[in-house]
Amino acid sequence: MKRFLIIIVSIYIFACILLLYLVPEESEQKTRKVEINDIVFTITDYWPDVDNAMNRLQECEVDYMVVGVNGELLGVSNKELCSYYENNSIYRDYSFEINKNGKVQGKIIIVDEMPQIRKRIQIYSFIFITLFFLMDIVIFLYVEKNILCPVKKINNFARQISKGNLDIPISRVDSSFFGLFSQSFDIMREELIYAKKKEWEADKNRREVIAAISHDIKNPIASIQAIAEYQFFTTDLKEQKEEFQTIIEKTNQINGQILNLHTSMMNDLERLEVNPKLTESFLLEKAFQQADYKKKIRDFKIPECLIIVDQVRFTQIVENIISNSYKYANTIIEVRAYFEDKFLCICIKDFGNGVKKEEEVFLTQKYFRGQNAKNKEGSGMGLYIAEYLLKSMGGHMKCNSEKNEWFEVRIWLAIGQ
Repeated sequence: MKRFLIIIVSIYIFACILLLYLVPEESEQKTRKVEINDIVFTITDYWPDVDNAMNRLQECEVDYMVVGVNGELLGVSNKELCSYYENNSIYRDYSFEINKNGKVQGKIIIVDEMPQIRKRIQIYSFIFITLFFLMDIVIFLYVEKNILCPVKKINNFARQISKGNLDIPISRVDSSFFGLFSQSFDIMREELIYAKKKEWEADKNRREVIAAISHDIKNPIASIQAIAEYQFFTTDLKEQKEEFQTIIEKTNQINGQILNLHTSMMNDLERLEVNPKLTESFLLEKAFQQADYKKKIRDFKIPECLIIVDQVRFTQIVENIISNSYKYANTIIEVRAYFEDKFLCICIKDFGNGVKKEEEVFLTQKYFRGQNAKNKEGSGMGLYIAEYLLKSMGGHMKCNSEKNEWFEVRIWLAIGQ
């Protein structure tokens, strides 16, 4: 690189020296003007004795010719100019009239050699431009070989990595600039392969742990369900029957959620079975009643219609939303339902502190938790699972909030035809 810069600077310096050498200096131009003035005044003063005047001007370096009124040649400073004058007066760029007694007696023709100088400047300027063009070509080829090609190789490798293809090693880039850098990409690829392998092993371990825990939870849940069913059939009190019935329903829900725990927490939601079918809307009220064990929901009414829903999954969705309200707000809950286009919209609203506006769009993302949830236990999966299940049933969900005033979840369920 240093040699390359030295060559470029040398070429520029050489070109500048050529230009300085070819362009006349200002002092030379001033001397030329003075000599021309001497020629004009001396010949005018000695007119018509041109020979005497020219003898006094022998030290002048400017070439000139003196002609009469009719164009006859009266004198030249250089004998070689006679042939030029006869050939269409090539060097007669400008002339001065000789006035004597108010009449034009002749002309002084100044021979201008500046066109020759300009011509040489043009030639050397062309040479300079050619050299500059060749230098640009050399720069381009150098950049292409040592920068652009290596960068293209590295970009192609990065594109392969972004697609998850880690099996293709990057060949070492033959460049003093990017050689070690490309080698670091290979090291990164190997580290990514290793990290991916460790991630797979950790994922497998988590699956086994969750499977073991879920198996252990099933036993006490099964015992609770068996006792509740026994008490339900042996008691005669209506209130106790309702309470034992609630326990039985809750244990059934827990059993269902335990079955889904492994897949939902391990990014295998596509394994969750969702079987939407035409269902009467009044059954949705039962899902809210089962989820609201703290009795926080105000009285509400679901409009009568047929909707496309999986009753079990919808109960799970409501459980997630209501349990979040208990955890973060613990206020009364307002439920409204109305028709919107081809959907039944259900609004579930509490009056807690809510979340910030900028957090609303992230609430249904996996593992996201708002700032108000820092001191609360949770995984950030509840609303994510709820939205996934709703989309599987042809519906969708949206969260709205007013900071320090309220929080609302809107659910849209497709209406059956």
